[in-house]
Amino acid sequence: MAEIREVADKVYRVELPVRGVVSIFSAYLIREPQGVLIEPGPASAVPAIQEAMRQLGMDDLAYIIPTHVHVDHAGGSGTLASLFPGAAVLAHPRGAKHMIDPTSLIESTKTVWGPGYEENLGPILPVPESQVKVPGDGEVITVDGRELQVIYAPGHAPHHMAIFDRSIRGLFCGEAVGLPGRGAEPVPIPAVAPPSFDQEQYIETMQKLRQLNADILFFSHGEVSKEPDKFISQARGNARAFGEIMLTAMKGGAPPDEMSRRIADYASGTLGIELDETDLNMIVGGYAVYYSSKSLT
Repeated sequence: MAEIREVADKVYRVELPVRGVVSIFSAYLIREPQGVLIEPGPASAVPAIQEAMRQLGMDDLAYIIPTHVHVDHAGGSGTLASLFPGAAVLAHPRGAKHMIDPTSLIESTKTVWGPGYEENLGPILPVPESQVKVPGDGEVITVDGRELQVIYAPGHAPHHMAIFDRSIRGLFCGEAVGLPGRGAEPVPIPAVAPPSFDQEQYIETMQKLRQLNADILFFSHGEVSKEPDKFISQARGNARAFGEIMLTAMKGGAPPDEMSRRIADYASGTLGIELDETDLNMIVGGYAVYYSSKSLT
């Protein structure tokens, strides 16, 4: 049974079980007459979303909104679009084509998750072009009087969007402001995903989102935070610190295992959090590709 909890007015967090994956996956349902789903997650999680909707008495969806097209955020969009043919699926202009024709997305997913990704994450199906809507940066979607502002938020990925719910001053941030690291408090770690991570845009986006003065952050890989300003400030500082560690290591010719050790030591010794192998591989790989592409090493 899906784990459901109301985390703000008419906003329900659904923890999505994904077999074989340690990371927490969170979807959010807004229970209005016109239902909204933010972060559909992978296709394997669709049954949990359907069960959550049944428990909440939601029969339909008007909007399906992944923050970006990575499989763990948008992989289930095609499946859900077929189940709710009247729903509009929102996508960044750089991500919309991959929703309609996911061929290259499937290949990149195999690179990151392995060729057998469907076993745990499910298939990536196309979304009918007629259901894809591309909102502009700053565009407001009104749902039963509730204003959802779309904000382009590149850095983690060039096709990343954040959704600001003006009615509750809540920000569905995806991975735009980092990930809440595992520990007593949600200490942020950089959400670094090769090959398209961009540190400069990532830092700029965090400052842009911080200026919204949100009251609550809704994480896609975790719970929620009611201290957005503190979290985003820490996230910016940690992104810079991790980046400096990686750049120094790369300039010194350190091998990947040494880079991982330095990152892990900083995380445990300075931040008080433990990073698993997946975290380390993503951070090291993402920064390595980024700095190499900028010819900074």
